[in-house]
Amino acid sequence: MRRIEIDDDVYAELERNVKGFEQPNDVLRRLLLKNAQPTTGSGAVPSPAAPSIPGALTLLIDQGFVKPGDTLSHVQVRKGRRFAATVEPDGWIRTDIGRYKEPSPALGKLVGTSIDGWAYWIHDPTGKSLRRLRAESGATGRGGR
Repeated sequence: MRRIEIDDDVYAELERNVKGFEQPNDVLRRLLLKNAQPTTGSGAVPSPAAPSIPGALTLLIDQGFVKPGDTLSHVQVRKGRRFAATVEPDGWIRTDIGRYKEPSPALGKLVGTSIDGWAYWIHDPTGKSLRRLRAESGATGRGGR
């Protein structure tokens, strides 16, 4: 890996543009390289050219509980923060910082801690959690508890 030196004011600007737990290199990628995916964190897609495996929301899409393009949200009232995501046609979740197969890594990267995305992502069109939608669909397993 090559290293570069940057001025303090440039670094400060990178810090102002951080989303979630991005590293400065991730900010540069997002700002300078179109369609670049984050390089840090488990759960983010390594490359846009990689073949897509069905995401965790595929079953909910197939059963009509969720539609591609639907939005998800999570609000931290005390911290005054709101996070958003979009459901993609292959069941993956897209946020400002990446594309994720599962709800928990998608939300965890945004809030900066481990969090149950099935319980805390709210499906905006219905106002229900992903966990509740999954339970209503009859699915069992992770997220359907």
